Amino acid sequence: MANNPVMSRNPYFNAQAATPNAYPTTGQGVPQAGSFQGQTGYDQFSQAQPEAQQQFQQYASPFQPQTTTTMTYDDAMVKTFILLAAAIVSGIATAILVPLDYILPVAVVASIGAFVLGMVASFQRVVKPGFAIGYAVLEGICLGGLTYVLNLMYPGVASQAVLGTVVVVAVAAGLHVSGKVRTTPKGRRVVLTVMIAAIIYGFINIILLMTGLASGWGLYSGSIGIVLGLVMIAVGGYMLIGDLELVKTAVAKGAPSEFAWTCAFGIVMTILWIYIEMLRLVSIIASQR
Repeated sequence: MANNPVMSRNPYFNAQAATPNAYPTTGQGVPQAGSFQGQTGYDQFSQAQPEAQQQFQQYASPFQPQTTTTMTYDDAMVKTFILLAAAIVSGIATAILVPLDYILPVAVVASIGAFVLGMVASFQRVVKPGFAIGYAVLEGICLGGLTYVLNLMYPGVASQAVLGTVVVVAVAAGLHVSGKVRTTPKGRRVVLTVMIAAIIYGFINIILLMTGLASGWGLYSGSIGIVLGLVMIAVGGYMLIGDLELVKTAVAKGAPSEFAWTCAFGIVMTILWIYIEMLRLVSIIASQR
């Protein structure tokens, strides 16, 4: 269901997939004997649902024995605020403490570290708290340094980017809560296509800038940069609605409380991506004045 890679590898985020708690279980995380008339629960489960049984074996083990509490929506939101706070604090600390001559190299190193952690997380079924906080701190360092430099070049863009991001996140959350906008399989496929195209476009732009074949904002210069920025911010808002839907799906399926960090990680990745696009957009607009 999810386009967010952090939330796409676990059945708790898929309304149709089987999960370890989809069948009557004992306290040790296995189906109860006698759950199905005439056979033990595990035998019936194995014979009638071979694919579900395979998923059960894959995903049940990290949570045995299954005596922990289940995740709530509030759990995910609290963890999200913790990660956002970690990113904000580390970003402000970078802008204040790191000398200007070193701030961009530090931001580049932090961005590489955050990228590596994000890639590793996309292959994990459950994101651990330390891993999630580490990612948020590295992203905060990167974005804090970048924001500081751009704000020196174009005074006021930092506050504009923050305010714009808050507005987009608030609108997306409001649309999700109201139920007026819901993601669809077709919409998610379109978003995924746009994301891949944007990543390729961005890499090409970096290569052109590094080789001296382009200057300034490169392929993002002028009106095309503004249009692309608006499109990507809209895509980010749509993704955020999808992330919030996935949290509700995980809660409805009784996901263990550990999943709150995974949900928060995915949501924060999307919010920070919206901020990056917003920062670039306002900077491009400021550069044309």
